[in-house]
Amino acid sequence: MMHSNQRTRTFIAVPIQPPRGLKKLMPRLEKLAPAVKPVDVEQMHITLKFLGPTEMEDIMPVSRILKEMRSRFKRIKLAFKGLGAFPREDHPNVIWAGISDASALLEMVEYLEEETEKLGYPRERKGFHPHLTLARVKAKPSEDLFDILRDRKNAEWGEVSVDTIKFFQSELKTPQARYHEMQTVKLPLR
Repeated sequence: MMHSNQRTRTFIAVPIQPPRGLKKLMPRLEKLAPAVKPVDVEQMHITLKFLGPTEMEDIMPVSRILKEMRSRFKRIKLAFKGLGAFPREDHPNVIWAGISDASALLEMVEYLEEETEKLGYPRERKGFHPHLTLARVKAKPSEDLFDILRDRKNAEWGEVSVDTIKFFQSELKTPQARYHEMQTVKLPLR
């Protein structure tokens, strides 16, 4: 049995520079503070695989899996479309933007599920729901939030290029979760 201080919470994600449409939406969400806490644009990402508590000896093998992805995957373009909330629109905890075609991301997720399962990490039971988290709802939000969700339900936000995959360690001690990059892989253009 390892000591708990030898384990760290980790996840694999693609950083996202939000497209213009979403950048314009963010100030509207910021006005809803403090009930609504927008994600820092610098920290936006789509999680491909949440590993959770990770043994120190798995850090290198996971890094190798990421490096391997360079020869299997190329850069992708993602088009963002739609706005929604988890768990439900009328009871939002998380505000997210959808992705119109996530098939390229799904291939990466499938590969990561297979490879990390070999290291003993269970597959994601809930399946992969590709989305970009925009804000977290901390308290009862004003009516404005529900208006935005209704108005922008099918909005087209624009498209971005994704060329980086990162292996992050997350620290939850601070009020704001902090992420440390442990590995960064650039995907080729080809």
